[in-house]
Amino acid sequence: MAYPEYILKKLRQREDLEPTDKSKDELFNELSPSAVFDEVCDWEGFINYSCTIKSWIEDIYDVKLDKF
Repeated sequence: MAYPEYILKKLRQREDLEPTDKSKDELFNELSPSAVFDEVCDWEGFINYSCTIKSWIEDIYDVKLDKF
């Protein structure tokens, strides 16, 4: 899967890379959507909240994100 550039920037920074350093993009694009969501939530300060946010989405919208 190829994630959008703005998501890749967050993943790069999470790994202490410069936002434009594409050296690990191949690895990042191999991550599952669930793993990327976890990393992005943590980077944005929602540390250990990814499961809670997913459950809110499931309960409110009846969409199970982990199916994707």
